[in-house]
Amino acid sequence: GNGFDLHKIKKGKTLKLAGLDIKSNYQLVGHSDGDVILHSLIDAILGTIQKDDIGEYFPSSDKKYKGIQSRILINEIINKNKYNINNIINLDMTIICQHIKLSKYKNKIRKSVSEILNCDIGKINIKAKTTDNIGIIGKSKAIACWVTLLASI
Repeated sequence: GNGFDLHKIKKGKTLKLAGLDIKSNYQLVGHSDGDVILHSLIDAILGTIQKDDIGEYFPSSDKKYKGIQSRILINEIINKNKYNINNIINLDMTIICQHIKLSKYKNKIRKSVSEILNCDIGKINIKAKTTDNIGIIGKSKAIACWVTLLASI
């Protein structure tokens, strides 16, 4: 399964990524907490079990999800679909942003994702990339994440 998400960013003090609060001059903009990593991961999980996408479960038109933590959303997806975390073989994530340097947070992000999924950290790979100042991400107006998840069903 694969998942992709992109959210605008604005000036702020805390960036929410992988359920972590990362000190930053930016914050994500979204109906929920805007956590692009967990949103992408939710879609990748749903892709492995052929169960639609995050918008089908948590539509932005539903006010009850306004400001909700994405950690709650991913737990609901796992529990609702009885997703067997033990089936995860490999999880590869690419976080794309320009001026927010994530290299020093990659291990913390891996650990957080490992804890959220109750999955061996050795099965998780994280890459942080820029767009060389091109497009909405390159102008530091957005962050994106691409997730590929290999699981046995």
